[in-house]
Order: sequence, then C-alpha cells, then structure tokens
Amino acid sequence: MSEAGPLPSFAARFPEALAWYKGKLVLPGAARESVSGRDLLDGAAEPLMERFAGLYPDSDRRALVSMWSQWHFGALVIPATVAILLSDRDLPLDLGRIAIVPQEAGLTSAIVIPDEGAPRCADGDPFERLFEGHVAPLVTLLAGQFRVSPRLLWANAAAIFEWTLQQVPAEIVDPLVLAAARLRLERRLEPGGQRNLMHDAVRYPVEQGEPVRRRKLCCLRYLLAGVADCRSLCPLNADCTSAKGDAA
Repeated sequence: MSEAGPLPSFAARFPEALAWYKGKLVLPGAARESVSGRDLLDGAAEPLMERFAGLYPDSDRRALVSMWSQWHFGALVIPATVAILLSDRDLPLDLGRIAIVPQEAGLTSAIVIPDEGAPRCADGDPFERLFEGHVAPLVTLLAGQFRVSPRLLWANAAAIFEWTLQQVPAEIVDPLVLAAARLRLERRLEPGGQRNLMHDAVRYPVEQGEPVRRRKLCCLRYLLAGVADCRSLCPLNADCTSAKGDAA
C-alpha cells in the first residue's frame, strides 16, 4: 500500500516524539484501497467495522467502535494538529473531502486529503475543519449507526488531542494557534452555547504526591478480549464507577 507521503509543508519540522505519525496525513497517491469520507457517511462504516470485529469475535460492539475511533483519531488528530500548529495552511480535513486508507482489519492506516489547502485566515478558527468538519460528523455517524455514546467518542478525540499538544514544543508554534487549541479543551461551552464535550476529558488527579494523567470517561477497551486496559490513564483503575456508566 503506497501513498504520496507526508505533507511537505510541515514534514521536515515534525517533532521527533511524534515521528511515527508523520506519514498518516498524506496527499493522493497509489493506495490499493481507500474509502472516501462520503462513502463512510453513506454506509461504508459497517463493512470496516465488520472487518475489525473479526479480530475480536463476540465482543461488545460499543467497545469495537470506540477502539476503531481511537485508531482513526490517532491517524487524523495527531498529524493534523501538528500541521495546524506548524503551518499557516487551512487543510481540507472535512470528512466529505478526505479518504481513509484502511488496514486489512478495517482500521485507518492513513488519511488522504486532496491538497495542501489555502493560506489560513488570520481571524478564523484554525481547528474548525478538523473538529467541526471531520470529528463532529463522524461522531454523529458512529453514534447513530452503532448506538455508541457521543460523549465517549468525543472523549476519545479529546484525549488524543490533549496528548498531542503536550508533545509539540510550545516555542516552535504560533502562540495564538496554541491558545486556540487549548481553548478547545478548556471551555465549558461551545460558541453556540452547547456543552463542549471535549472539556475536562483528561484530568490530572494527584496520587502519592504526583499528578496522574487520567481520562474522565472509560473507553471500554477492557471489553475486548485480550486487550490490556489503559493502566493509569483508565478511570476504572481509580474509584470512578461513574465513568463506566457515562461511556455506556
């Protein structure tokens, strides 16, 4: 499976800590198989999920969808966030404009975008296409089709986004763009007044004198046979029974 490679506008500046994700956001190339975002919205998510379910027969469907979404958001959110932080491009990340390159098991291997976009407007939200254009419609699709909590799916995206921001040295990015990124996680309400489902997705309780990074909601991966839990990141490793109920 061959792709055109990572976007040249930011590939050379990609942080070493995130080097594995450099080739996850790519321009059109020669992939043997790809699934357009439009096809996902039109029913193609089910065959991908069936392929993934083959790895975990008889597993809880919600856990499968949650794990699939985490893998997808890893391939999307990490490189897209780095690209937004390190460049001034408005990337065409909207779900209806991209394609995904799936692995044999149906998991997202790479995200294909049609081009490197246009210069970003100074007064626009640099993360709008990533979250409103891609994550939001995908969450709506998965939640409606597979009866998974939207809060769980947004928490998956938010946890990956929060982790990515920690990996990019603040001194190499535009402080205004970084502030916009942090606002995505810190504001309780969206500009339209609705609750921000990314808010407080990751917490840092102090245990034995040290802060511990921990999700607010359980991702349900423990329901997949043979898959380890998230260790200290998992709220079920603390006295947090409500997290399990919230994710259900």
